[in-house]
Amino acid sequence: MRYFKIKILMLVAGITLCSCDRDELFNREQYKKMFALLSADGFNIFAEEHDLKLAESPGFVSAVCGGSLPTETDINITMVEDGDLLLQYNRSNFDVDESKYARWLPREKYDIDSYSITIKAGESIGLMPVTVHPSGLSPDSIYFIPLRADRFTAYELNPDKSSVLYRVFLKNYYATNRTDTYYSYRGKRNDVNVMGSKRVFPVSGNSVRIMAGDITFEPKVNVINSGSVLLTVDENDSVRIESWKGLEVTRVNGDPDYPNTFLIYDDGYKTYKTFLLRYDYVYDGTKHSMREELRLEFREENE
Repeated sequence: MRYFKIKILMLVAGITLCSCDRDELFNREQYKKMFALLSADGFNIFAEEHDLKLAESPGFVSAVCGGSLPTETDINITMVEDGDLLLQYNRSNFDVDESKYARWLPREKYDIDSYSITIKAGESIGLMPVTVHPSGLSPDSIYFIPLRADRFTAYELNPDKSSVLYRVFLKNYYATNRTDTYYSYRGKRNDVNVMGSKRVFPVSGNSVRIMAGDITFEPKVNVINSGSVLLTVDENDSVRIESWKGLEVTRVNGDPDYPNTFLIYDDGYKTYKTFLLRYDYVYDGTKHSMREELRLEFREENE
């Protein structure tokens, strides 16, 4: 009997020790303090919209720390720019087609005063401010600032989230290139009724680009340059109509239904951003007249 009592005590002790080991492992994992650079998808992209009406548009890169318990010391992270991240993105997405490659945001188009992020003790997030100068950037290009964590002072860095591609999207009051902005359009081309949808690109604080008439948009430089119109809204909401690059276009004044203006239209149920345009253009050697209404439904509280 004594033998069996000893065996039982040894078994209980073994179970207790095993349980303690498991509890220690569980607690270690549960309370593990690990930080990461905030980003989305497999290429660690963090995207920000930058307003073209601002000479200096603010943004940020952030680091977040997880764990069930608060940190007990500051985490100081030193960031560096790393062109290899951009190269990996381009090769993975576009292989050798360099015409589609994302571009490093030109150095004169952004400022980073300090390449460091600090997550204060007891806090879960730290920020590194980024200032972008969006004027002159193309709505057709993909712009990144490639960054990675180079050094840090405490705890553990998630190796899968140790870098970030900071993507710059452009916007103004009329359109954004973060998502495709489509206005519905209707009117008359050479006195024939036309309707459909038209993609609108932000170009500056008060201008957008569209395809003339019913020319189909394609993301090709020659198509964009030969068929696009630049619309610029002045302080009185009058719209100037000009060629984007190579298209011959003439604004036509005096049409009461299409007075070359921008307005907010409320039909009692919905509210629309609206362009009323009248212009002539020459495409493939043929002259066309265009009377065009562009509409985009929106909500004032979302602006």
